Amino acid sequence: MPHLSRIDRVRGSLLGLAVGDALGAPLEGLTSQQIRTHYGRIKNYVDGVQAWKRKPYRWRMRGLYSDDTQQALAICDVLLECGRVDPDRLARTYVDLANPRGAFAGAHRGIGRSFRKVLANLEGGTPPLWSGHISAGIGAAMRIAPVGLFFEDQGEDLYRSVLAASIMTHRDVRSLAGALAVAHGVRRMAAGEPRDASLLLWVAADVARDEARIAEDYGEVVVSFKEHARSLSRALAHAESLLDQPRERALSALVEEANRHGAVPACRKATMGFPPACIPTCFYLLLTTDSFEEALVEVVNLGGDTDTSGAILGALAGAYYGIADIPRRWLDGLQNRCAIDLRAQALSNRTAEGLDIPDLISTEHELTRVEGETLENQAPLSRNGGDRGANRVV
Repeated sequence: MPHLSRIDRVRGSLLGLAVGDALGAPLEGLTSQQIRTHYGRIKNYVDGVQAWKRKPYRWRMRGLYSDDTQQALAICDVLLECGRVDPDRLARTYVDLANPRGAFAGAHRGIGRSFRKVLANLEGGTPPLWSGHISAGIGAAMRIAPVGLFFEDQGEDLYRSVLAASIMTHRDVRSLAGALAVAHGVRRMAAGEPRDASLLLWVAADVARDEARIAEDYGEVVVSFKEHARSLSRALAHAESLLDQPRERALSALVEEANRHGAVPACRKATMGFPPACIPTCFYLLLTTDSFEEALVEVVNLGGDTDTSGAILGALAGAYYGIADIPRRWLDGLQNRCAIDLRAQALSNRTAEGLDIPDLISTEHELTRVEGETLENQAPLSRNGGDRGANRVV
């Protein structure tokens, strides 16, 4: 790898997160076979209409990211404003994105029932420390990369900000440890550390230390300590033993290991939205591919929770390879690219001074409006049987 400046890596990571999210968002919930049937092998943005003809609420405007990136950008703004993640400030941003409420919760795109409940809790006055749900979801990890980019060391500030950003939506220790794993991985890649097997062991050690701290600091709030206090660090360490295995065998072993850590329902895909499955899989693909493009193409074509796995791997790979390795067609097609890039530059400098960053709330409301109009115009074409799958490599 040529020498990369820190700003190249930070820009690569935040834009990589958005690119991975936008590539995967229209495919979320599809199996790898369904993706092949409808699109061949995904290499570009799609809108999802071909796969979800009867479910227009699953359609996405090409190149537009989902809630994964929206929440990451919200964290960026809070970090730049407060110098840390202030949970009350972040909660207000999430609520402001939701209001005025529409059929799809205001400006939020692609959120699930769990996050809707969190929004209702926050709007109802529940403190962020207690507003999160207790299932082991992946949402805390999908958005956390900005914390790893903002704090250049593994000290107290990173740990506290990851927990502040995560616990308001997720109170299971596996979810919190997953967010810490991604933050540590992004931090290490942005610092120029090697992309080799030692990364998994270092991050597993980072997470094991933090898992013990969570029990001490948040034991009254966080659940699943008795059964799963060390699940994430163990799943990461296990992934290191699979790096020399054939891809299919390794992915199967990642699924088996995830099921040892209490997946409900049982994990069937390595990219399922369950932290001990999806996060080790993203690290595994980071270490067994040789470019940003190869890594992202591999992960989104696996199916499953494609937007989240794309966002996590995009942030990790972008931090390692830098912005120059992200394919130009993906950057050119990414909606709101300039505003994301400005936030990345501000994160690198730890200040937004001198940068004219567009307002997040108004921008996201406008993007959601435009997406709605764009997809509404596509509905007649879908009903009339327009051929949207003729190009088998997209």
